Amino acid sequence: MRARIIFSTDANEDSIVGVLKDHRWWPHFSQTSTDAMTIVEEVRNSVADKDVQTFDDSSKYVLSHTASDSRGTLSKEHGAWVTRILNDVHPLQLACASLVTQLAEYAAHNNKRLSFDTPIQIVERKSKATIIEGKVLATKKGRLAFAKSQRRIELNVSRVGAVALVALLLFTFPWYWRDLKSPTQTWIFSVFEKFIGSVAVTSMISF
Repeated sequence: MRARIIFSTDANEDSIVGVLKDHRWWPHFSQTSTDAMTIVEEVRNSVADKDVQTFDDSSKYVLSHTASDSRGTLSKEHGAWVTRILNDVHPLQLACASLVTQLAEYAAHNNKRLSFDTPIQIVERKSKATIIEGKVLATKKGRLAFAKSQRRIELNVSRVGAVALVALLLFTFPWYWRDLKSPTQTWIFSVFEKFIGSVAVTSMISF
């Protein structure tokens, strides 16, 4: 199967290559070796027919990811960087997650712009049928927006729980008007005090 990641950045080419080398995406063989040309041809055969000419015309780096045992290419096409990675579906998911995280960390640490222009796609190489399509959540802002849209119930529980927790803390506070010697008041307030821990834990887990 093949995964495709498209991104654009104002980081220069040498910096991107540096990220790849630092995170074990760089092959141990030369970029012009027979092994490298074999990978380029394998990737070319997996590319959609309409993209083959663009792929052929682009300058390419050959990639070999040690952690997931994946291989692929990185090319500059129409002003954006296009990464194509080959492997089985589960190692591909690991490889994609690793590359996105590594690029995002580099961009954040160096104040570089980074955007992923299309969803990540994992497709069958022969039929080109999409198996998995995922949205890149490279920033905290993006992850928070996704969580708000996809986990609205949990978000609402955490919000209501936070309000309830504050209310319980205020209600059970030993105010001057409370009669701490009164068995009735002690019993009533102890009931509400027992809820504080449960509400706090539920709110934190939901958030």
